[in-house]
Amino acid sequence: MGSMENVNGGQEIPLPQFECTKWGACCRDDQILITVTNKDIFCMAKTLGLDTHEIIRALDFYILEDGEPIPAGLEIIPPIETERGPAYVALKKMENGDCIFLKDDQCMIHSIRPIVCKSFPFVFRESDGELSWGFSFKKEICPGLDSGPIISEAELVSLAQEILDNLTTYRKYAIEWNNQSSPKTALGFITKILTAEDS
Repeated sequence: MGSMENVNGGQEIPLPQFECTKWGACCRDDQILITVTNKDIFCMAKTLGLDTHEIIRALDFYILEDGEPIPAGLEIIPPIETERGPAYVALKKMENGDCIFLKDDQCMIHSIRPIVCKSFPFVFRESDGELSWGFSFKKEICPGLDSGPIISEAELVSLAQEILDNLTTYRKYAIEWNNQSSPKTALGFITKILTAEDS
């Protein structure tokens, strides 16, 4: 996985300038679902000292109605089975649309933020062992683009591998959860994550 191609319609995109300004626009956009993986949940719970019942209060389980199209970006993330049906696990949004961890326009968990936050405004794909990159459909809300240093190809490759490895692990985890015969509840899913990762 040496060089990277881009995924934006095959157009050649120069390596971008980017530096996260911690502005928080991506944390309060109502079109962005901040999905989390089992590793994200475990990291947040352990770092913040939250038990199962505390961490689940920071999460939401988003159910798609029958026939509702899968929102952009969720095609590569499997839903998990819950007592209410298949759900996408994400950080809770407050009534005003803010992420639950946004305070005074700053992310309170920036150093341990979920992998989807770490990757924004980039998107990555892997096909036949080849990595490709592009921009999120919401890239225009990110003031960090076109500011700061030029991101090197090595940095993009490293970030892509971290993100895609995390997503691959989560897909396997979700499939295993969905295929088990025991009752499937949201609380049970979080309990399994915290106990399995702890052992």
